[in-house]
Amino acid sequence: MPGGKLNRGDANRRSRPYCFRRCKLSSSTNIESLPDDLLFQILLEVPAPDIQKGARLVCKKWHRIICNRRFVDAHLHHSTPGIIVDIRRHSSPAVFAATGRGRVEISKFNFVFRDRAPASCNGLIVEDNYISNPATNKRFDLPAYSAKLGRGICYAIAYAEVSKQYKVVLMHCSKYNEPLEILKSAILTAGVDKSWRHLHMKNLSIGAPVTTDGFVHWPRSDDTHVLTLNVETEIFTETPVPKVCVQRPKYYMSTGKSLSLLVLCGGYSFEVWEMKPETGEWTKLFKIDLEPLKGRFGHLVHKFCLAHIRLIGWLNYPEVLALRISASQLCVIYNVRTQEIDYFEVYYLSGYHNYGVHRNSLVWLSGC
Repeated sequence: MPGGKLNRGDANRRSRPYCFRRCKLSSSTNIESLPDDLLFQILLEVPAPDIQKGARLVCKKWHRIICNRRFVDAHLHHSTPGIIVDIRRHSSPAVFAATGRGRVEISKFNFVFRDRAPASCNGLIVEDNYISNPATNKRFDLPAYSAKLGRGICYAIAYAEVSKQYKVVLMHCSKYNEPLEILKSAILTAGVDKSWRHLHMKNLSIGAPVTTDGFVHWPRSDDTHVLTLNVETEIFTETPVPKVCVQRPKYYMSTGKSLSLLVLCGGYSFEVWEMKPETGEWTKLFKIDLEPLKGRFGHLVHKFCLAHIRLIGWLNYPEVLALRISASQLCVIYNVRTQEIDYFEVYYLSGYHNYGVHRNSLVWLSGC
């Protein structure tokens, strides 16, 4: 009866069958008996480094699922982008920070980046004449371009969807500091080409590259155009920046699919524009307000102002933005819609830091 009391006999009679059923299930049900589709979904929740170090070694069934191209692609799109902090100090490993389980989780890569801020695409990083995946510790050496060039080489990497190949773009620059004065440019298909192929482009002074799906973009230093390379066709185009945005403080960022432009419009507010790489058409979408950051972190910096905020990139477009507070050791993850703020400190890391957006993945090069 609902609300009534059970005597000891009733309790014993009811508990014995329940315990029997539970024991019977536990003896015949385990994760190995799960359907492949359900196991597939469970493994998607496991971070790429943990899959590489442990999950793929559990059994042949798990290894077969994890090594399948469909799983690698699904895991890539299911993973959460984070901030890569490249420490400009000898023998210091880079740090990767991403939001997970309701908090910021920080991990270290097992190797040291040797060049300027590395270029990243789908978990692959290119720098200093090689491609690597920090999550799986795989590495592929690129062919040498020319011994005569010496230092001053800037890389970018992008994925060509139609051919399903990764292409690396090399720019030989006259100097490291921006703007980059381009002297020569070349491209190769990673894992396929044995040598670099020359790209025909006029000498330009450009900023750091921004990679989107199938394209690499460089803002021109004269602030009037964006130079875009379609890595599938290997053809350059130039797109004018909206006239209302010229000569205004701005940031170029990747949304993943397209190029995003954040333009200061007064105070702590930015207009967000988006460019379709196929057409070069710009669209003004919305505004974001960074004023809440002043109230949260203003006490850390004397006379806090917008100049102390440095944007890093989108972690989840168009809601979550990564940035850092200059003159401090804070990296901030800011939800521009809800104005929720999370952050982590890198105060224990000495030296100069480079920052970028990165995604841990299981992706690797075909045939390598």
